[in-house]
Amino acid sequence: MRKRAEFQRMVERLRGECRRQGFELSPTAAEDIVSELVNNTARSLGMRKETVVRAHLGTVDVAALAADVVRADQAQRREVTDASPAVISLEDTGRLVASLAQAVRCVSLNHERLAQADRDKWDAIGVLDDASNGLTLVGEALEKHHVAPHAVNVLWNDESVVYARRALTQTIEKLRTGDWSFGHGAKLDAGVAERMTADLGILPRD
Repeated sequence: MRKRAEFQRMVERLRGECRRQGFELSPTAAEDIVSELVNNTARSLGMRKETVVRAHLGTVDVAALAADVVRADQAQRREVTDASPAVISLEDTGRLVASLAQAVRCVSLNHERLAQADRDKWDAIGVLDDASNGLTLVGEALEKHHVAPHAVNVLWNDESVVYARRALTQTIEKLRTGDWSFGHGAKLDAGVAERMTADLGILPRD
């Protein structure tokens, strides 16, 4: 499907319109967005995907689709801009690092299921990106930790707070819905989700 000329023309139209609206969309991301559009249209109309590509992609409002993509990117940027840094104890920082590592492991354990749909794949990539970015920034913050009279504190900047919050929130949701699993039964998944939720509460919400 992705190799068809109509599909690739739509990908280039979407990238061009995003560029016109001030956002550079990668070829891979554009292909996944168009693929998801095709899959959703095929399901709703009861058609084969190839038919949708051939007969319906040319009628898509590319400007509106690109606007949705740009709005999503702007929303993520605003989340970082609006976030607050946090001073978190070394012990609680350790808990959050462990939870972020578990989020990465959860994605790894569910990699076969995540390859089945574009949205699932991007959910997984989002968790990996957020968790890895969060861990990197926390690692940098640990180099500059502050020793108080009775504790060691770590300053999490606004970006690290957002990345950690997003990665944990998404993983918790997937575990609770059963979309992701550690493979040892619902009880263990629920327990991990509960611990992650407690760790999530350490981070500021705004």
